[in-house]
Amino acid sequence: MLDGWMELLVEVSRSVAVETGEMYRVPAGARHAVGPGSHGTLVIVEEPAA
Repeated sequence: MLDGWMELLVEVSRSVAVETGEMYRVPAGARHAVGPGSHGTLVIVEEPAA
């Protein structure tokens, strides 16, 4: 997160809070979404498949 706050919903059963200066790595193929109320600027980096 470059700034702000985000609730990241991973595989329906997991909720992760990510704040300014933090990062979270979502495993390849995992379903994920940004939760309501999240705000700010984030950077998404995708790794090529091995």
